[in-house]
Amino acid sequence: MNHRESNSSRRDFFKITGGAFGIAALSYYLGLSGRFQSVASNDKLPDYIDNGLAFPVFRGPYLQKDVSLAAFLFQADIASLTTLCDQTLNAPEPAMYKYVPLMSSVILVYADMLISSLDERDSKVGLIPETEVSFWILTVAMQKMSTGYIPHHLAWYLPYLLVDESNAIATGREVYGFNKQAAEFVKPQEIQSPQFTIDVLGFKKFDPTAIAQKEHLLELKASSSEAGERKWGDWGTAKSAFTTEIMKHARTDLGSDVLGFAAKALVNNIPLVFLKQFRDAADTKKAAFKKIVEAPLHIKEYRDGAMLSQGHNLGINHLDSHPLAEKLGLKAQQNSMLNVWMKVDFILEHGVEI
Repeated sequence: MNHRESNSSRRDFFKITGGAFGIAALSYYLGLSGRFQSVASNDKLPDYIDNGLAFPVFRGPYLQKDVSLAAFLFQADIASLTTLCDQTLNAPEPAMYKYVPLMSSVILVYADMLISSLDERDSKVGLIPETEVSFWILTVAMQKMSTGYIPHHLAWYLPYLLVDESNAIATGREVYGFNKQAAEFVKPQEIQSPQFTIDVLGFKKFDPTAIAQKEHLLELKASSSEAGERKWGDWGTAKSAFTTEIMKHARTDLGSDVLGFAAKALVNNIPLVFLKQFRDAADTKKAAFKKIVEAPLHIKEYRDGAMLSQGHNLGINHLDSHPLAEKLGLKAQQNSMLNVWMKVDFILEHGVEI
């Protein structure tokens, strides 16, 4: 980027963010900011009965160590993303926020890591290897006021996560409400060349006589022979580059105030948001527990990373049991608009019920 282009980008950024400060200040004075604080023990709740070390459902918070991560941005149908948010995050009543997709895009994330608990007791258990592929939707949590809705904060919604480790499924679902499902992976040899495939136990077609079997769900492979990259020396540089790319794909129909708020909020830590629910034992059509949960995820250590110039193609096979393309509004075959890889450590903090 030359000097003239750089100055133009800065002017565009500050033009977008200019309207955000009024909303941010309003949120501050209404007491809407800074929701995530250390979670103390809640003496009003009964103790969780476990087997001493709580294995396989560790106590939090959780360390995701030696993460080799690759992320890819794909065009999606905004109507499908909106419907998905409305059917999950916006369904429980009463609702404090209305979650609205910020982009007509989803991010596909591949991560290979070691998981452990940071709880004083469970940290003695050790590290569990886990591979995970997830879809991320960036949402704006809108709060209803007497004059209408205003943006309150951003949140990453992860509607689908595929993992190869049973303990991760139990912990993710029971503690936060991660919609984790079992899968098998053919993994990349190195994260700088992030190609992989996923198989699941599933059904091509639902039928009373159908028997679940191993099915090929999706594949990500390089779509060109080009293999350049732009390295990031630190997390600040990586975050700035990623934020700039995200804003390029933000929806313009949400209005300048929302866009300005998003441009400013993207530089902060963005929580994850989940729908946590459990079926009632007596009536399995009902939920014995249903809450929206948010939890902060932040970088503990950044080691390396880069933006790849090489594009990648995502192919998704239709399975009635795993209708990913239909639910997310993705094409069965499409090329990525953004490709990055990183090596980091994450900490997933205690969650907050909304």
